[in-house]
Amino acid sequence: MDQFKLFLSIPLMLFSSFTFSQQSEMSYPTELPFQTGNDSEYYHLESSLLIRTIVEDILEVLEKGKDKGQSQSFIIFLKNSRGGQLPIEYAVDAQKINSIMASNLKKSNFKKETYDWINRSFRSNIPFKD
Repeated sequence: MDQFKLFLSIPLMLFSSFTFSQQSEMSYPTELPFQTGNDSEYYHLESSLLIRTIVEDILEVLEKGKDKGQSQSFIIFLKNSRGGQLPIEYAVDAQKINSIMASNLKKSNFKKETYDWINRSFRSNIPFKD
């Protein structure tokens, strides 16, 4: 009987997670290597610009969907021409979206947190500066 309950609960959990949050997939072409110890100025500049673009795109999606009152999750795909792909998952809950949109200071903090999250995933060592 427990297996039957488990069998029924899994689709219900998946359905509820899709109903109460929205998911966006974003794709960015790049020729930067993933997970590298490369310490060149070019690598840091290019990765910093790429991450800043991603953060601004995330903020734009959140601003468009702020009235829906739903959490938002993102899957960011960094793809290169040789077939390499780096998926980065990022989620923002509904309460945080409302507080971010209410204050410029919180928006700035959100940009820094998001930049740092993607930076750690992408392994660029440039700290966030607005």
